[in-house]
Amino acid sequence: MKSLKFIIDLPFRFVFALIGFTFFGFIGWAGIVLMTLRIIGVIHWPWWIAALPLEYGVLYCLYMTIDGALYRAGRKNIGGYARSTADPRHVALAEVEQKLRKLSEGERK
Repeated sequence: MKSLKFIIDLPFRFVFALIGFTFFGFIGWAGIVLMTLRIIGVIHWPWWIAALPLEYGVLYCLYMTIDGALYRAGRKNIGGYARSTADPRHVALAEVEQKLRKLSEGERK
């Protein structure tokens, strides 16, 4: 049941990340503005160039969704970027949770 919830949760995480990236971030709004300018004919760039910020957002959110899923599954440690940008207390808590998860998996075997 837990693995089923884990798999069902992934598309929701991706969609919420993509919405957050697109509407609450600078790069997302730059993509929206460029696409709007392309649609109304102010700029005459190819579509794929005008949509580059939005394409980057899709790839970034897909990567971060997969990366987060691997971390939650216990297959990956905390990355260097997350370690450097997070509060040290959160990093310590995440490390403890990961050790407890590994211990509980060891008991099940």
